[in-house]
Amino acid sequence: MKPFVSKSNLIPMYHQIANHIREHIVEGVLQPETQIPTEEEIVRDYGVSRMTARQAVTQLVQEGLVYRIHGKGAFVARKKLERSLNRLNGFHQDMVGLGLSTSSKVIGFKRRKPDQKEQHVLGLNRSHYVFEVRRIRYVNDRPMGVQSFVVAVHLVPELEKQDLENGSFYAYLQSIGRALVRAEQRMEAVLSPDSAKLLGVSESLPFFYFERISYDKDDQPIELLHSYFRGDQYSYGIQLGE
Repeated sequence: MKPFVSKSNLIPMYHQIANHIREHIVEGVLQPETQIPTEEEIVRDYGVSRMTARQAVTQLVQEGLVYRIHGKGAFVARKKLERSLNRLNGFHQDMVGLGLSTSSKVIGFKRRKPDQKEQHVLGLNRSHYVFEVRRIRYVNDRPMGVQSFVVAVHLVPELEKQDLENGSFYAYLQSIGRALVRAEQRMEAVLSPDSAKLLGVSESLPFFYFERISYDKDDQPIELLHSYFRGDQYSYGIQLGE
């Protein structure tokens, strides 16, 4: 796979190596989800230092062409995942619908009093308690976003017993007669250093931020959801009409 690269070239070595790997991705030699040469292989094949090899891979990661999985290496990224804003679906349902494997890591589970905003949007008061659940969301083992939802404890008293890493919260709501039927949602592009750190990506990476309030068939507000999804991995579609 190694082409001619020159240390006397004005173009830095890591950039030359990144260019070569990029060509193989664009030409289809390296297919989506396949592993690119490891840093050790780049060091051996190109005769460069470990730092130079790492810089070459990092450049491709920053371009969104590849992604890293800790302890496994770097892999060719798929095209951006397309999600529709016309349907009230959860992350799990959307990704399964695309034929992708999903999982989550619960990084926070609290039972606490609601703040003023949560009281307002969920129709609660200070005598109530809420569950706050924060999760990292994965697609095919790749970290794609961070979500946290807030729900009144009296509506989902058995939530602590649910498998929220492999299962769907929305499917659980449906199973207890609290299926969500409509939502109010706003979206904006933001920087989120906290989310970037959790996902292991650059703090300069933009995120799609969503705030959603979801309701059941009785128009009872059930969930306040905050979502941060990677701007380099997602695109969103909306259908318009007169």
